[in-house]
Amino acid sequence: FGNAGKNLSKEKRDQILELNLPGINFEEDSLRYYPNGVFASQIIGFAREEEVEKEDGETTKEMIGITGMEKEMNDILKGANGYISYQRDRYNNKLLDPNEVIKQPQDGDNVYLTIDQKIQTIVEDVLTQVEEEYNPERVTAVIMDPETGEVLALGNRPSYNPNNPENVENWYNDVISSPFEPGSTMKMFTWAAAIEEGVYNGDEHFESGSYRANERLNVIHDYNDVGWGSISYDEGFIRSSNVATAKLVWEKLGTEKYLDYLKAFDFDKTTGIDLPGESAGKILYNWPQEKISTGFGQGSIFTPIQLLKASTAIANDGKMVQPFVIKKVVDSSTNKVLEEKETEVVAEPISEETASKVLELLSGAVNNEKGTGTKFQLEDYTAGGKTGTAQIPNPNGGGYLSGRGNYIFSFLGMAPIEDPQLVMYVSVKQPELENDQSGSDPVSFIFKNVMENSLHYLNIETDNEEESEIDSFEMPKIIGSDVKA
Repeated sequence: FGNAGKNLSKEKRDQILELNLPGINFEEDSLRYYPNGVFASQIIGFAREEEVEKEDGETTKEMIGITGMEKEMNDILKGANGYISYQRDRYNNKLLDPNEVIKQPQDGDNVYLTIDQKIQTIVEDVLTQVEEEYNPERVTAVIMDPETGEVLALGNRPSYNPNNPENVENWYNDVISSPFEPGSTMKMFTWAAAIEEGVYNGDEHFESGSYRANERLNVIHDYNDVGWGSISYDEGFIRSSNVATAKLVWEKLGTEKYLDYLKAFDFDKTTGIDLPGESAGKILYNWPQEKISTGFGQGSIFTPIQLLKASTAIANDGKMVQPFVIKKVVDSSTNKVLEEKETEVVAEPISEETASKVLELLSGAVNNEKGTGTKFQLEDYTAGGKTGTAQIPNPNGGGYLSGRGNYIFSFLGMAPIEDPQLVMYVSVKQPELENDQSGSDPVSFIFKNVMENSLHYLNIETDNEEESEIDSFEMPKIIGSDVKA
């Protein structure tokens, strides 16, 4: 019966048996089954039975990891088959002195991930809701502990069920494999570079709206074209001014010094996260226009995990940590820990003082009424972060796509902002928006639900000064009272 006769459920087998069909027999076989279905599937991946050639030239069937952790840790997980060999006569009978050799099978070792099941469940549920409501081309979300580098949850849409790998729409783990122009989320690193270099004065004013570095370069506009008049550089960050960014890169820092900081934040290399298929972004820095536009996230391309890794320096007092998902490897027979991942500080691109100043700016971008990130405010925690609206290159020609929904809307945020315990990156590509909706709506829905619930789940102390009525309600004294009263 080919594939139609494979992997039958017990219920289906029983139904066929009841028919008493002549010539129909069944064979039991082992099957790799993933009970949680579409759950961290682009991290876990899947394995399937493949024919493998042995040293003696014969072939055997083995479970081989195809994607994700199944592929990355295949040699550790699979173990080794056992066998029995002996001598026999021409009639297939075992000899009295058969020279028997027995090799016991070896179980694979256990691999423990940093993924938190509850936080991952929240991510999966919220991504599914956004997928159903907005029908986006792509959605990504990843949340990490900025002090340790542990990735606590990671999800993409489209995703897939590893039990049905023949129906995969998207093989890529977009968080690590799909670099794109990040848009204004890059501005936090541009401001960090200017502050660290000592060329930044947040109270200094500039004329917003438009800017042209010299007569040979294109005019750069703020997103509302006309700007907000003369404003300070601090306000320029809160309002996400492209003009402020361009002036910082061209006039204050200088493009070569800015490039040094881009490299200090490791934007010129992969993060080295322990997942297969990571792609490196690319700093496009050949022409003056590219050098300026990189400051506000156009031209150069980076992956979400690169942005998240760089943000740990801001959230973690200037120390940038290595992101990872494999927590430890344990011997399945003895429970001995064979390998355990420890936090690794890979660089310190900025000082603690610079990180603190950038956190203040990120808080303003979310909590100041002039900020572009007011939709990302949390109920019980003070969040900070930077929105991004990245243009999408036109696949049919030069330039970029146009239209309300033809952007990658994103947010790179952290909370609680005074001492961030979690950092999170979210992006939604080409959502279908109603007239009363904005690109920030699906992004903020993901961020607020995941961040708020994750912080509560981790028992992080709330820091929002505006307490709810229930928080300030004083319980009456009931000791000694009648229960029936």
